[in-house]
Formats: sequence, structure tokens, C-alpha cells
Amino acid sequence: MLTQKIKNLLLEQNLDNLKALLREVKVEEAVQCLRQLSPHEQALLFRLLDKERALQVFESLERSEQSDLVRAMDDPDLIRLVESMDPDERVALFEELPAKVVKRVLLEISPEVRRSMSLLLGYPEGSAGRVMNPNYLALPADTPADEALQRVRESPLDPEYLQMVLVLGEGRQYLGYVMATQLLKASPDVTLRELISDEPVAVSAYDSQDTVAEMFSRRQYPLIAVVDKEGRLVGAIDAQRGLELVEERQAQRLTAFGGTIAGGGPDIDIVHSPLTRVFKARIFWLIVLTIFGVITSTFVAQQEELLSSAIVLAAFIPPIIDMGGNTGSQSATLVIRAMALGQVRLRIRDFLFILKRDFPIALAMGIAIGVLEAILAYFSKGVGGSVLFVVGLAMITVTIVGSLVGVGLPFVARRLGFDPATLSGPVITSVMDLAGVAIYFGYAYWFLRDLIEQ
Repeated sequence: MLTQKIKNLLLEQNLDNLKALLREVKVEEAVQCLRQLSPHEQALLFRLLDKERALQVFESLERSEQSDLVRAMDDPDLIRLVESMDPDERVALFEELPAKVVKRVLLEISPEVRRSMSLLLGYPEGSAGRVMNPNYLALPADTPADEALQRVRESPLDPEYLQMVLVLGEGRQYLGYVMATQLLKASPDVTLRELISDEPVAVSAYDSQDTVAEMFSRRQYPLIAVVDKEGRLVGAIDAQRGLELVEERQAQRLTAFGGTIAGGGPDIDIVHSPLTRVFKARIFWLIVLTIFGVITSTFVAQQEELLSSAIVLAAFIPPIIDMGGNTGSQSATLVIRAMALGQVRLRIRDFLFILKRDFPIALAMGIAIGVLEAILAYFSKGVGGSVLFVVGLAMITVTIVGSLVGVGLPFVARRLGFDPATLSGPVITSVMDLAGVAIYFGYAYWFLRDLIEQ
């Protein structure tokens, strides 16, 4: 009777009522029903059990039945059903699997289907849980060092996964790690609990992949443990996958800095992304650039009197405003990189330190570029000394201001809670276009007054 009722609810895909029914079912009844269902129905029924009940049911099954259940979760029809659900509905229906079951799932399924299975594991898009794997050695905390070393030798895993031994407490609670090199020097009777490193290396399965990438970018860990909401070990992320995440993150930053926005979705791919998505990603900053461009052009148009008196001044507008954008982008890129590597944090002390280092560089660059611009202007256009002085001085000032703006904007973005990479090249360039013409014509009005009054 119960089994038939469950089958009817499954057939109707009335998952809300089925989940409510399963809360009232005893573990023994759930096991009996499970054995009478098809593999597809078994997997769906099991995923609707609450976390505690799911573990009890799983442990009540025979070893072969557990394997069959895990393999049933790879059913394409089941995955399509889950994918078709609204994300909020999916979260409400499917709790995360118990740590013990997750371990079996990761071991049983192939790497090729692990990504599609991540929906059924209960971890959101872009989370650490989506990229974890079972390539790690985990041992109880009371394991002696000599036994642990023997387990390392006997493990079928590649040596790259055995540089770090993960240490477990009761109920797969993650306690920390011990490096394999520590085991070589440790006394045979010392337990792993006594050797655990003071530095915890773990992320929640629900942490973003950006968090994982930041950890790997700060330090080259052999492994990073992944734990569930109760702190139980469910997987690990190895260095190779970690470096891939770092590269993906850097690519995202380059995309953002190049003038596109992801909008919380996947990366923009010029080869595979839909044309409408590429258009939407690129148009935003171009609209911002256009607005700044109109403001800048309006300002230039208002300098008609000065330009008519010294038309040669117009020839130097492009290189001067370009220099501000270029130097600003250079500085911002270096600051963003330092932030990503953990070298710089959101502190006044760090900001002043970067500013102190950048200013003499910006001054030297400004003088070098200003002198070069004046020399090239003299020989290519034959302009007089007063115009050369204005052009050179403007170039020096714009270079310095552009560099300092590039240093300051990432700190401002962090303070406001934004990703500094979203301060893309076009935005910095647009700001410096306006600042550049203001500086240039300000100097021109000050030092070339006699040309206007003639």
C-alpha cells in the first residue's frame, strides 16, 4: 500500500507531498519501499529523504544495493528532471547528502559525469562542492604515524594526492591535515591528532569557487578539504583543479577589465557564447564610455576661442588623454593583481604604501613621456616654445594623475563592496579623457593667455 502510494506520487511528480510523506515513514519502511522501486525511482526517493533519514536508510542497505543506488543517481532522466526545476524549488526539496554518501557517490561515478551529478549532490552553481573529487587520503585522528605512513605507501592514489593526509574525528568531522613529510620524521607511536597543523585548510562545499581560487593563489596547497554544513569531510580539491580555478578567475578579471560584464553568469566566450550575450556583456561599458565621450567633446567644443588662436593645440589632445587612460589601466592592473594575491588588503596603511611606491614611478614616467612628447612635437610640427611647454607639462600631469587614479580606484571599489576588476579599462580611460582635457586646456589658458588676447 505504501509502495503504491509512493509510486503514484512519483508518477505524478508530486514531490512536495512525497517529501512530506517520507517524513512520517520509518527507516525500515523506506528501505522496503526502496527495494521495490525501479533504479530511477529509487534515486529520486532517496534524494527526497531528509539528511539524517537518508544516512540511516543508506546504512541499512547491502553493499551491492548501495552501489546500485549511487549508480542510479546518474540516470539522465533524473538529472533532466532536477535541471528543469526552479533553483529555489530544488533547494527546498533536496537537502545536501550525508558526508558518507557523498564519499561513495564521488568514488562510484566517473569524473565525466561528476559535473552533471553535482545537482543531485545538493551544491549550488559555482560552489566548491561542484569541483571537489575523491582523490585524497583521510584517516582517523587516532591513527599512529607509522600506520599512516604505511597507508600512504599502500594507497592507489597518485603521489601528488598523497602529500597531505586529511585527519578525521568522529562522524567524519574534519580536524585538519598532516603533511606526508611530517610522518617520515614523527615517532611511530605519535597519533595524527598530535601532528595536525595549526593552519586549517578547508572550505565549505557552499563557498564560491572564487574563494577556492583565492586560497590557491595565496599559497600552493597540495589539497584543500571540502566540508559540509556540519564540518564533515565530503571531498577535496587538488592543486591542478585549484590552479585551473585561478586561471579562470584571472580570465574573468581580464574580461571585466577589458570592458565586459558577466552579470553573474558564465564567462564570455567569443567562439561559443550566443551573440546576444556577447553584445549585452560588451555594450554596458561602451554606453558609459559614450556618455563620458559626449561630456568630453562638449568641453572641447567650448574651447573654440583658444583653439582658433592656436589650432596646433588640437593635434595634441589625443596623445595626452590616451596617456592618462594607459597609465591608469597599468596601475589598476598591478593593484588588482596584488589584491588577488593577498599582498594588499583594504587598509589605509596598504593604500598609502602603494601610493608612496607609485608616485615616484609616475613622476619619472611623466617627465620622460613629457620630454619625449615635446621633442617629437618640435621636430614633427615645428611648434613654438610656449606650446611645447604646455604640451609637456600637461603630459607630465596627466601621466601622474592617471597613475594615481589607477591606484585609488581599486581601493574605492573594495570599500564600496564591488569587485575591483569591474573598474575596467574603458571606465578608467573615460574618466581620464575628461580629466586630461581639463588639465590640458587649464594649462593652455594659463600659459597662452597672450595668444587669446591678440
